Amino acid sequence: MKTRNIRFFFLLSTILLGFLSSCKNDNDEIPALAKPQIGTLEIGSGNNKTVQAGSDLHLEGDILAEALIAKIEIEVHQEGGGQYKFTKAYTDGKYIGVKNATFHEHIDVPGDAPAGAYHFHFIVTDKAGNATTAESALTITAADVKPSFKLIFTEVAGTPHGNHFHDLADKSNAEPMTINFNEKGQALSGGHAHLHPAKIYKIEFKQYNTSAQEIQNQYILNKSTADYYKAFLVGGSFILNPNTTGENGAIFQTRETKYADGTTISDATETTGIITYFTAGNVNAGEKQVLFVLRKLKDSSTKATITRTDWNLSNYETKFAGQDLVKLSFELHAEED
Repeated sequence: MKTRNIRFFFLLSTILLGFLSSCKNDNDEIPALAKPQIGTLEIGSGNNKTVQAGSDLHLEGDILAEALIAKIEIEVHQEGGGQYKFTKAYTDGKYIGVKNATFHEHIDVPGDAPAGAYHFHFIVTDKAGNATTAESALTITAADVKPSFKLIFTEVAGTPHGNHFHDLADKSNAEPMTINFNEKGQALSGGHAHLHPAKIYKIEFKQYNTSAQEIQNQYILNKSTADYYKAFLVGGSFILNPNTTGENGAIFQTRETKYADGTTISDATETTGIITYFTAGNVNAGEKQVLFVLRKLKDSSTKATITRTDWNLSNYETKFAGQDLVKLSFELHAEED
């Protein structure tokens, strides 16, 4: 009996020592609170480390953070004594609070960025406060074409309800996203809008003359002028919000409040679409090819017949006689952060 107990104690000790040794080896391989690791970072198309002002910078690379990712920051600043710089930060969304992430984004480069040599910083900070930076040279080339049109997307607060929104309000620190277009309506930058499907965005339409002056207010000078113009967002086969049971469909609400002469727009059918509010809705998640259209109607009485659910009609051209003056083509990526 005594011998059996000794043998049992010896076996138990051997198993325990083996377990502790195994744990020690595992911990040796993964140091506690190790700094974030940034894999090879692809900067620019084909990793060419070059981007044109007014376009977007492709970035892609893997991140490993044992203490979980807390923040990702991007800073680009001029070399050679120049003062120009721009930044971007990610503090929430799909990259935050995870251990492993493949970072893939297209960062808007301002159109007024001077051409020349820049220095690029990619900084990952974990929840323990450790930070790792990847750096690279970057060349920004001049924007050789001035945009004729822009669509500016900015997240706002609000609540979808049927075919429109309630309680729309600007959000502090919301960062606009811009797509620039040439005179033919072709995107000069990446041509894609990455929007969270459940969030609401204010869309501002801008048009420029050859002197780079804004001229979009020509369409809403006063009521008699604006009665001939209406914006549509066509393509994408959206499921509209009124056709859902959970308020999770698409809404495109034209919503100026004043004409350019300062008089108040008094009815929903009078709005044109120089300013609109949009949500794709969760039921429309995914990638869609769409057109922002500004149409000149054949007569001034037609506009009052265009309802808030007519914005995505495939037969809008035949239903509402007139001519498309502006057609801006872009990809809409309705994806969660």
